[in-house]
Amino acid sequence: GGGRREAPASAAALKKQIKGLRRDTKALYEYLDTVPGECLGRLLVGGLEEEELMPMVRALDEHGVEGDAGHAFEVVRGVSGVPRAGITVRMLDGKDASRLEKLLLKLHPAKVPGAKYTAEEWDTVRRALMA
Repeated sequence: GGGRREAPASAAALKKQIKGLRRDTKALYEYLDTVPGECLGRLLVGGLEEEELMPMVRALDEHGVEGDAGHAFEVVRGVSGVPRAGITVRMLDGKDASRLEKLLLKLHPAKVPGAKYTAEEWDTVRRALMA
């Protein structure tokens, strides 16, 4: 982390990276670490498919929590602002849904030293996704 984060040129560019890196969670995490979380809601106005969401969840779960939990939360918060993200989550199978739930729990500010977000903000994101 720590470099300047820049919004991907387009939703297609972001999705292409996710697709290309989905089997390599470390490389995908390193890519996501360059993306500002707050751009995702605007960028992904067309929504996010399960096959794009779950690689992001796996990469953040495996590398983001100990890497830069604050940024991992911003990415999840960005995803929660994507149109119909809650619907995509409701269509996940049990294993994937519980993976997302576990990631959210790991990112609770009480578990993140020096978290720059509040329990209320965290709860808003959790409710948007796990409605």
